[in-house]
Amino acid sequence: MSSAKAQELMEQVRREVAVANFQELLSQINKKCFEKCVPKPGVKLDSSEQTCLQRCSDRYQESWNVVSNAYLRRAQKENAL
Repeated sequence: MSSAKAQELMEQVRREVAVANFQELLSQINKKCFEKCVPKPGVKLDSSEQTCLQRCSDRYQESWNVVSNAYLRRAQKENAL
């Protein structure tokens, strides 16, 4: 396999992993935040439920980003050794 083909394949794998990670993030946000913010599901969300879902989603995404960035830094550091 040529170097260009190998690079192309690695990029495709990275994109697929990124998509899978994003799908997992959305799945976890939906599960965790809905359970926390909507104790009794109804026909529509009231304003407190909407606010709770927005805040929960924002915090979950921020946490995910912190953990992901720490993981990437650690992986890069270990690869540099």
